[in-house]
Amino acid sequence: MLTPTKHTKLKYSIIYISGIILKYIQNENTIKYDDLKELLVRNLGIEAKSQFNTSLTFLYSIGKIEYLNKLDAIALINK
Repeated sequence: MLTPTKHTKLKYSIIYISGIILKYIQNENTIKYDDLKELLVRNLGIEAKSQFNTSLTFLYSIGKIEYLNKLDAIALINK
């Protein structure tokens, strides 16, 4: 869910995790799906794993990232 409630830990919100994912991808330009997931969990904790796919879907839907099927990687779309 994008709208936080009073019980939402902002560290695990979709918006926050999406921002962290964008930072990782900007540094690497292209990063493997599993490596990105592992990096996120290592830095934010296991709770971030449940919002990982939703955050990727959000970034894809607003045109910030693309999925490279042959490489199983995420790439930043430069606009």
